[in-house]
Amino acid sequence: MKDTTGIIENGLMKEVSKDGVKLIVIASRSETNDWELSVQNEYGISSNWLKYFPSAQLAIDTGLQAIEEGIEPFMDTEGFEYLFDENV
Repeated sequence: MKDTTGIIENGLMKEVSKDGVKLIVIASRSETNDWELSVQNEYGISSNWLKYFPSAQLAIDTGLQAIEEGIEPFMDTEGFEYLFDENV
């Protein structure tokens, strides 16, 4: 797995490439100063955790672990077919 880490405003992100698929793991500070986690696929569709994390790094590590377990859940586009409509 190849990755690149970067700092974003109010958060941390890590770009990951696995099995030819690019994903972005994003930890964002919530209103309560906890950390939210999302993984965005190459279509811009995000998978968001309902759990909050005490640190950005723990959120990022959790996202990376989920990706290591398999990228298939992050590539599901059901309900987002309009993103692929040629008329859009």
